[in-house]
Amino acid sequence: MTDSNQKSLEGRVALVTGAASGMGRVMARALAGAGAKIAALDVNRAGLDALGSEPVFAGKFLALTGDVSNAADCQRVVQEAAGKLGGLDILINCAGVNMGPATPPGQGRAKFYEASPEGTLKIFAINMGGVFLMSRFATVEMLKKNWGRIVNITTSYDTMLTGGLTAYGSSKAAVEASTSGWAKDLAGTGVTCNILVPGGPTDTAFFPAGAPKPPVLIDPQVMAIPAVWLCSPASDGISGNRFVARDWDTTLSQAEAAERVRAPAAWPTLAEGAQAKRGVAI
Repeated sequence: MTDSNQKSLEGRVALVTGAASGMGRVMARALAGAGAKIAALDVNRAGLDALGSEPVFAGKFLALTGDVSNAADCQRVVQEAAGKLGGLDILINCAGVNMGPATPPGQGRAKFYEASPEGTLKIFAINMGGVFLMSRFATVEMLKKNWGRIVNITTSYDTMLTGGLTAYGSSKAAVEASTSGWAKDLAGTGVTCNILVPGGPTDTAFFPAGAPKPPVLIDPQVMAIPAVWLCSPASDGISGNRFVARDWDTTLSQAEAAERVRAPAAWPTLAEGAQAKRGVAI
C-alpha cells in the first residue's frame, strides 16, 4: 500500500513552467493537491486562466506569462512568484518545444543538415537555455531557505540519440548533463536537483500537427505522484538522479517505488568505465 502525498507540500511554493498544458498541467494540479501554492508559467495566458479556475487551485494560484529563453523574463517571474507567494521552494522545468521550429509544418523530423538554423537554435534556447535561466534565478531564492527542489523534465535516452530529432534530443541531453553537475554544485545546501521523465512518448499536444504518433502513448497523469514525492521532504538528500514515472509502482510505499525507478542522471557509468580502462577521465 502506498503512503499518501496528501498535504505533503503544505506551506511550500512551487513554480511550474509549461503549466498550461500536458505534463506541466498534471504536475501543477498534483502539487496544488498536496498543499503547495502554485506559480504557473506559460506563454499561453488563456490556458493559465483556465487552469487557475480549477477548484484545487483556489486561493493559491498565480498565473505568470513569460519567455523562458529570455533572462529578464525568467528573473522577473521568479521574483514575482517569491514576492507574492512568500518565497520559492520548488521549480519544475517542464516548458519546452518539439522539433517544430526546425522542421517544415507536419514533418516532425529533420536531418540536422536540413533543419532550419534559426529554429534549431530556438529549440536549444528554450529547452536548455530556459532550464538554466529558470534554475539559476530560482536557486538564489531557495538558498535563502536552505531547502529547495529543482525537477527537470527531460526525455528517454533513446530519443536523445535518434536521427532526425537531434535538435530536440541533444537539447534534452544537455539538461541531463547539467542536472548532474548542478546537483554537485548544490551539495550540502539543502537544495536538490533531479530529473523526472515519463518513460516514453506521452499523450500530449507535443507532437507537431500532422506528424505520425506512436501506436502506444503514456498517460501524462503518470507524472503526478512521482513529482509530488520528488518535491516533498521525503526526498531530502536525493540529488543528481533521474526517475522514470511510467514504472512507478503504486502498490509499494513511495520510498520503495522511488528507489525502483531511480538511476544516476547523465552517463556516470560510461565515464567511470572509460576512466578505469584507460586511466584518464573523458
